Amino acid sequence: MTNLSPSRLVFNCYARKKKRGGWYGVCLELNLAAEADSPNELKKELNSMIVSYIETVLNTKDHDSIPALLERRAPLLDWIKFYWIKALITINNLPGDFTFKQAIPFHLAHNHC
Repeated sequence: MTNLSPSRLVFNCYARKKKRGGWYGVCLELNLAAEADSPNELKKELNSMIVSYIETVLNTKDHDSIPALLERRAPLLDWIKFYWIKALITINNLPGDFTFKQAIPFHLAHNHC
């Protein structure tokens, strides 16, 4: 990773409350999704998925595939949902749905540079 900027170490995520209870969330840069019973559990689950995914990618023997696997952006609709939630929060302090950032743990960001 020669172009390692701080923005590449932090992922954009959003969380939405499901109609029947529980939460789901998406990590936009890696196109990962998780479900949980509470917002805190969702953040922990998504963090765990991000760490596991990055560790798996960085440990692959097919080094040529790593850049593509680390740039698996979510579909446009998910990005629109993310910015829609951000806009609604800004306009009227939307209760419930929220956006957040998830940083790559330092040991992952540091080990494979």
